[in-house]
Amino acid sequence: MEIDTDPFYKNEFIQIVMRQANAKMLRGQLTRKFGRVPKCVDERLKEATTGNIENWSMKILTADSIEGVLGKD
Repeated sequence: MEIDTDPFYKNEFIQIVMRQANAKMLRGQLTRKFGRVPKCVDERLKEATTGNIENWSMKILTADSIEGVLGKD
């Protein structure tokens, strides 16, 4: 089953939980690659949309800095 078509994944609660889990995973990746993550990054991750997190998750593969992943605040 595709995530886009499965009714389970269309549930608002499930979408929120998945976004939070993806943000947590991205934070772990940022920490692993760049070291300590500033508090402002935590705030951006907390407020980020699913689209932001997906975009940043791809950028981390080639970025040389946190700013290269998230852009300038």
